[in-house]
Amino acid sequence: MLGVIMGFGPAVAARFSDHEDYPASVVLQIHAIIFPGWLVLFTLQVLPVGLRRPALHRALGLAGFAFIPAMAIAAVWSEILSQRFYSVDDPRNQSFFIVPLTYMVVFPLLAGAALWFRKSPATHKRLMPLANAFIVGAAYARWWGEAIIATVGDDHIGMLLNRYAGFYLLTAAALAYDVITRGRIHRSYLIAAPLILAGQIVVTILYHAEAWRPVARWIAGI
Repeated sequence: MLGVIMGFGPAVAARFSDHEDYPASVVLQIHAIIFPGWLVLFTLQVLPVGLRRPALHRALGLAGFAFIPAMAIAAVWSEILSQRFYSVDDPRNQSFFIVPLTYMVVFPLLAGAALWFRKSPATHKRLMPLANAFIVGAAYARWWGEAIIATVGDDHIGMLLNRYAGFYLLTAAALAYDVITRGRIHRSYLIAAPLILAGQIVVTILYHAEAWRPVARWIAGI
């Protein structure tokens, strides 16, 4: 939650103080509501597990999964609007478009996989935090991404760090917890983590590829 506050707090504060770059559309307002709503619901969903209330946990979980398509649609459309404002004369922002698009592909895939494996508690309870770590990583990138760029640059390795360092730290903590409590890493991590890393490497390649920019402009309708 700290990463979300530090990453998105300045942008929200700017809008409340009438210092925003462009007016917030209805879609952007929905986007700004449902993402924190998802995080709150996810937190509330965890509590019944400790209280041994599995039925309440499942009910909250099914309610939470209704958020996922709404989150994906609102986020993509909000980013398209952002692209139309910032990217007309900014090639770097056009390149960046691949990053939020990837968030909105990987997050539903991970969350959907968690729903699919809900009858396997060990798998389910790892895929859901992994999905949240991935999406929350966007906030960490906003928080310290520019500082990382200033330190290591924005080449392929630098981009993996400035975009995904938050995700790596949260995932490392989850893997360490597995090792400490179980003596080994669960196979769901061993399968999902390398696939996610491979996808992130593809993102860095597209980000630095000139051929991606016309595609980004076409998607955004610029």
